[in-house]
Amino acid sequence: MSWIDTAIDRASQPIEVDVRGLDMGVDAINVMPLSANEYQTLKTHPEATGKSGDDRNEYLGMRMVFEMLAKCDSKLTWGKFQQLPIAFMGELSTRVTAAVGGGALGES
Repeated sequence: MSWIDTAIDRASQPIEVDVRGLDMGVDAINVMPLSANEYQTLKTHPEATGKSGDDRNEYLGMRMVFEMLAKCDSKLTWGKFQQLPIAFMGELSTRVTAAVGGGALGES
């Protein structure tokens, strides 16, 4: 098995995110990182292409976190996710991003 196969295999495993203190009724949730292909597809989503600058970056960041969460929670919908208070969404996004190792949440 080559290094690329190992990296792909590891990236296909859920990552646990500590959500203690967010009053979610659980201590942890699972997320799956997005592949480079999934991120490229996100960038061409009609809602993303209709935005520019900070609005586009914010949308891509929120959508990326949603997609990583939705890969492990089939009950999660974009509509429900958008109902979260912005401060809560910000903290959740910070924790998810840190757990998956950072990365771009949008582009300039």
